[in-house]
Amino acid sequence: MRRYELVGRRDIRLVTDAPVPEPGPGQVLVRVRSCSVCNRSDLAYFHYYGLREHCATGCYGHEIAGVVEATGPGVTRVAAGQRVFVRTPLTTGYAEYALAREIAVGALPDAIPFEQGSLLQLLPLAVHATRGVGLGDRVVIVGQGPVGQMALRMAVRRGAAHVTVADLDEWRLERSRRAGADATRRTDGSASQLAAIGEEFRGAGEEYDVAIDAVGTPTTLNACVGLVRQNGLVVMLGTHHVDTHVTVDLVTWERKGLRVHSSAEPVDTARAEALAVAERLLRHGADTLRLSDLHTHTYALDELPKAMEQLSASRSLYPDAERAPYDGPPPETLKVAIVP
Repeated sequence: MRRYELVGRRDIRLVTDAPVPEPGPGQVLVRVRSCSVCNRSDLAYFHYYGLREHCATGCYGHEIAGVVEATGPGVTRVAAGQRVFVRTPLTTGYAEYALAREIAVGALPDAIPFEQGSLLQLLPLAVHATRGVGLGDRVVIVGQGPVGQMALRMAVRRGAAHVTVADLDEWRLERSRRAGADATRRTDGSASQLAAIGEEFRGAGEEYDVAIDAVGTPTTLNACVGLVRQNGLVVMLGTHHVDTHVTVDLVTWERKGLRVHSSAEPVDTARAEALAVAERLLRHGADTLRLSDLHTHTYALDELPKAMEQLSASRSLYPDAERAPYDGPPPETLKVAIVP
């Protein structure tokens, strides 16, 4: 089969005679119909391979939709011929076939195209990340890339009374408005402009109960600390692949009595619960996710280098303290699907 491999920094190579994986106990072999590019992990692995230790250990190409080709012993939730999406695979999805654990495979409704289905890897992630959002909460989300967009959708579904979103890009914010954001704020990403969002809200007699960092930089995380009320919740959703060490003012955290949790599902029980909720949401109201707003481009497998080049024109790939050659994300781009 054909498969792309990340072999070095900014070095991906197409192998044309790779063996098709065989599913072992509790594993599922998926014929890949689409693998969308992760705007943070895949790009960080591509640009920082060899420079950041974790960039050589994650799965490059992990957002998959396809059809079950075969199952290993003990698999009961899915069967050959079933349409599925994959939360986190064992092998790359930039290939004709990929291997995944059964617990990472979710049912994909017939009405959802594979190119949109592959980005559903974000859905259980956003379900788990927003678990602390309650009915009537006032929520602010910093960053409206794909994962921030999905967090917005989940916060609305959980019954947030008011959701404010912030981003560098007006085109993305327009999609946020269509997805249910009550307020949108275009910022330059600076600490002062992010802080002004909280000052404006407090000036209206309101405070944010939950602040979600959907970017993953020192500036955005610390901004979220300032945005929430006393005893508020800070959610770390954006992955700190580039700035892996973040300095925070613990005195401020202590004075505000803040709560914090990450988006990661640390154990299989959490993974299974988030995936089960995601599947129910897809069965009952998948249209409210507005997946077509998130899927913006499609490339053939052979064109993966072209897709990586397009997505690499992004400010988020540079350390927070470093001047980036870009002012924001690639224009009019959210999710890019790769189709074998």
